[in-house]
Order: sequence, then C-alpha cells, then structure tokens
Amino acid sequence: MKKVNIVLLGPPGSGKGSQAEILEKKFNLKKISVGDILRLEIKKKTKLGYTIKNIIDKGKLIDSSLAIKIVKSHIENRKNNLLFDGFPRDLYEAKTLDKLISITHVFFLTIPKKLIIKRLSNRYECYCGMVYNLLTKKPKHDLTCDICKKRLYRRADDSPEAIKKRLVVYKKETLPVIKYYKGRIAKIDGAKNINYVFNIIKNHINKRNS
Repeated sequence: MKKVNIVLLGPPGSGKGSQAEILEKKFNLKKISVGDILRLEIKKKTKLGYTIKNIIDKGKLIDSSLAIKIVKSHIENRKNNLLFDGFPRDLYEAKTLDKLISITHVFFLTIPKKLIIKRLSNRYECYCGMVYNLLTKKPKHDLTCDICKKRLYRRADDSPEAIKKRLVVYKKETLPVIKYYKGRIAKIDGAKNINYVFNIIKNHINKRNS
C-alpha cells in the first residue's frame, strides 16, 4: 500500500471514533486522537486532566497550542501512515498540520443535528477505554462493560445541553477547516451504518493505491 495520511473530520457523534478504530487496524495506521489523549489525562486525574475536564464539561474546546503540542509529540519522527481523528479542529491547526506532514485524504462525516443529539445521548464509556452506544453498540449486560465488567458512565459533555453548546463551538471553529480542505475533501453521510461509511472510505484509499 502506498503511504497515506488521513484526516477524519465531522461534528461530535458523526462516527469518527468508530471509523478511526477500524481504519487503524485495517490499514495498520498510527491513530492520533487528541480527544482520547485528553480523556486519558482526565482518567489519570493529573493537573492537566483537571484543567481539561473543566473545559470539556462546559462544552468548550482546548487551546490550539496544546492540541498541536500533543499531536507533535505523538507524530514523533513519522511522516506517513498517520490517522488523525477529529484533528485539526480549526484553521490554525490545519495550516500547522500541513507544515508537518503531507495529508493524502480528508474525510468529512456529515450528520443531522437531531441524530447527533440522539447518538451522543445514548453513548456510554468505561474507565478501561471501551465505548458503547445503546443505539448501535450495546453492552451485553445493561450498562456494564463487556471487558472489565465495571459500570459504564456517560460523559458530562454528552448531556443534551452540553451537546448543543459543543455544536455551536464546532460550527464556529471547524467549518472554516472544511473550506480550507476544499478540493481534497470527501464528504460522506455519517448517518449511514458503520460498514457503509467504512466501505466508502476504503474505496477512496484503494483508488489511490491502484
């Protein structure tokens, strides 16, 4: 396979995380999810994690300089086969990323606002890192993790009120990124099922490699 660097964009609840998880395994990519990294800091209850939690609970985004610092540290010396989940979020981050590496694919998952709220309101997580959704990926036993058997929880920023705030911030910060990538971005209906979305992304990647 030719070298690829993929950016997955889309509003909260559009399915970026699910697609990133599949793509990482299928194409042997190094996934970089700023959100996952930040949530790990929160889980560890570090000083940074406490600061981040206060920001996220209010439905806001972390500062771009911190996000870029995290991305750089995880890229290390790699230049290829990278997968960015939900990054860049704003124009400054997008331009900075273009200076670091060459992006080969940008996928934008679109989804109606009502479905975003419905999906996120049904999302639950476990402290071991597993993520479930009562609509699409239910745990075998009610609100109990299949892996570690601990009780699942819902993130504070997945409440309907917090979701609406996140979408306002998203529209303001991230839509300029969509315009920035115009001409090299593929829009995909994120309301479709996981396999449908993955097959479209896979076809785009395979087309480049043919």
